[in-house]
Amino acid sequence: MAEENQNKKKTNNPKTYQVRKECIKRKTMELSTLCDIKCCTIITSPQGELQTWPENLDAVKQVLNLYTKTLTPNKNANKELSEKEEEIDILTLVESKLDAVNNRILYLENKNAGFVSNSKGKVRNRGLNDLLIDWKQ
Repeated sequence: MAEENQNKKKTNNPKTYQVRKECIKRKTMELSTLCDIKCCTIITSPQGELQTWPENLDAVKQVLNLYTKTLTPNKNANKELSEKEEEIDILTLVESKLDAVNNRILYLENKNAGFVSNSKGKVRNRGLNDLLIDWKQ
């Protein structure tokens, strides 16, 4: 219980908040300077106040807009990619069904013309006598 009270004091301590806030702002500034990237920090105080780095709100808005613009095309690209994949899957399915139907048509045409396949998959021409025997039965 005493340990819990110490943790509450530590997180609610304004001095601790101030030190952490300055450290985060400094790290953001270093990241921006050393890596030459646009970044910002938005910090909410325990009282609900917003503090930013850079202090200029226009610069913060510019970074946020850049981030938003960067994310939006990727979502659309992924969506378009998945739609194209679905179209390809449907196209593949239709093509396989078409092949099966064409094979069945070819089989039926050969069967009607007197060609049938034996058990070994070889096609033989049924003679006229065989056709007459089948017709009489």
